[in-house]
Amino acid sequence: MKITSEKINNDFHRDTYWTRIFVDSDNGIKKTVVLVCASYEFLWDRFKTRNFDNAKLSEWLESVEEEIKSMGDGVFSLAIRYKVYATTHEGEKNGLEFLEKEVIASFT
Repeated sequence: MKITSEKINNDFHRDTYWTRIFVDSDNGIKKTVVLVCASYEFLWDRFKTRNFDNAKLSEWLESVEEEIKSMGDGVFSLAIRYKVYATTHEGEKNGLEFLEKEVIASFT
């Protein structure tokens, strides 16, 4: 499985970090894209600080990539997947809406 992540973007107005992760099967036949976002609150909680840098964000992204790898070939059952990391159900709902309406529109 080949995983290629874009740089992590910061949507200041939504207090969200997001990126796209492209996943290809080893033979290149199966493909999917995973749209990922995390709220500031989730990252603050994860890192136990409000002062996180690119190294911390990269650490988080690596954990997301590992989660994707652990899905095995099941990751290819959908052409587009959404992963939202938030501390509340409302945050999860808002993150999914952001990915579905704004992020997906940036590349479709």
